[in-house]
Amino acid sequence: MIKKFPIYVLTGAFLIILFFFYSLCIVKYNIKVDETIIESQSIPSSFDGVRLVQLSDVLIRNEDDLKLVEKAVNEINHLEADIVLFTGDLFKEGAISSSLSSRLIEILSDLNPSLAKLAVLGDQDLPQQEELTEILTSASFKILRNDSIELYNGSSEGVNFIGIDSLSSAPQLDDLLSTLTNGEQFNVLLLHEPTLAAKSTDFPIELQISGHCQGLTTTKGCSQFNQGVYRFADQLTLYVNSGLNRPNQLTTLLKRPTLHSFLLMKK
Repeated sequence: MIKKFPIYVLTGAFLIILFFFYSLCIVKYNIKVDETIIESQSIPSSFDGVRLVQLSDVLIRNEDDLKLVEKAVNEINHLEADIVLFTGDLFKEGAISSSLSSRLIEILSDLNPSLAKLAVLGDQDLPQQEELTEILTSASFKILRNDSIELYNGSSEGVNFIGIDSLSSAPQLDDLLSTLTNGEQFNVLLLHEPTLAAKSTDFPIELQISGHCQGLTTTKGCSQFNQGVYRFADQLTLYVNSGLNRPNQLTTLLKRPTLHSFLLMKK
């Protein structure tokens, strides 16, 4: 005789299956775009209306993750980004393969910002930095490793982008920022971890763009700043992207992949 299960057991099992289907097949690929307007007198007139789009914490593990990156690239192009900013952790550590790398280069090469593609390395990038450097440079990214670059948009006035390696490599942040910032320009800091954002307020930096935390306060260095916009009274705006991919945790199954758009406006 076949035992009949109570209706509430069947209903519960159905809802659990539906939840995981929704999370793994719908939410995972449902990219959201947050936007922040950055207003400053330091922004050159030629950069008024320029759009920066941030991609962070991609953490590729398999072919399915490449589909997510492809969707993100299409979304960034749809936003008509002028500058694309990658703020670290492209592959999950140890997940790089020749087939994934080759396909990723093709996908990232489809990004077509009008001005530049800039990148910094995250903590999971540094142990595999040679492979990551090859991938990013092959896709026309300029990697800023404790360095800066001035970008121009049809005039002699530029914006200074500073890129610092992940803090896990123990860079001398104060010394680097002292050397790389330009008090006469609008300075944007790309740094994987938001941990030491308070240090940035000691320098003429008006925008810091970070990732790393994936929206979790439990990630090392993320107890104070973990996702969203933080505005400091002196001048700095910190944005912490919660990432394109998500941790394999039950609490993050409804987390949507996130891109962030920054619209520069001259006051």
